[in-house]
Amino acid sequence: MEGVLQEYFVSPIFERSGYNAINTLAYAAIALIAIYAIWRLTKKYGFDFSGRDFLYGVGAFVLFGSTCRVLTDLSDAGAFSSMATANGALGPLYARLSGEGIFTYGYLTVTPGIYIVTAALFLLSIAIGAAMKNSRFPAFAGLALWLPCAILLLPFAEHFGFVLLGIAIAAIGSGIAAVALGKFGKMELDLHQKLAIFGQALDGAATFVVIDVFSRQTGRVYFEQHVLSSGIGEATPFGFLLFFGVKVALASAIVYLLSKEKIGGSDRALVLIVVAIMGFAPGIRDLLRMLCGT
Repeated sequence: MEGVLQEYFVSPIFERSGYNAINTLAYAAIALIAIYAIWRLTKKYGFDFSGRDFLYGVGAFVLFGSTCRVLTDLSDAGAFSSMATANGALGPLYARLSGEGIFTYGYLTVTPGIYIVTAALFLLSIAIGAAMKNSRFPAFAGLALWLPCAILLLPFAEHFGFVLLGIAIAAIGSGIAAVALGKFGKMELDLHQKLAIFGQALDGAATFVVIDVFSRQTGRVYFEQHVLSSGIGEATPFGFLLFFGVKVALASAIVYLLSKEKIGGSDRALVLIVVAIMGFAPGIRDLLRMLCGT
């Protein structure tokens, strides 16, 4: 058992080799079980997932988790050490972060650990907010955690054009999906549905731009870590543009099928939020990593 854990779960993290079929299935199963457990617990207390305050809280913590993940990449690449020796107001801070190893590459700072930590902090913020009878507390807490991380990231930001390209492609793809669903599905998308499609489109667009555009323009080598995504992106001459199309089509299909199911508004919102998170979290991480060139 120890050998299996080492080969399929521990080694891929520290060897930066990405995912494999075994850990992908295991992580997916754990995520589904966790989501179900959270749904059952919150449903017991009548929690409403369709509220805007919950959505804002989710967004703030997704930003926090994705930004922390990129800071880990920067630290691992030696960027913190370089910034610590450079003249600047933030030099001592980067020196301290580098010395204390806060963003050192490890179980809790890379996927899936960083997102487990982020989810735990989000749930804690919900509990605190409920105790305070303040539904906006998770959003404020998430932003308070994210802003210092964003400030640490700013000195490394330089490739804005590629980031804007990724966002533009995602917007075009999700716009086409909205028009198609309106014309053929007779649907007028609400906010949760739009976010589910755009989140997945952003992930697909970011992956396409990073691997097929940015990598070729800059000479930096990037690869898709997920098994299925890599297979789709490398299967045809279209590269990861096909992956982008698949992501948009799949998200659109989920949105359409959910609209036909007899499911409560709160439960439907939760499913759509999960779909959105699974797109936004890796998509934002890829865009920020490309922004910093790491």
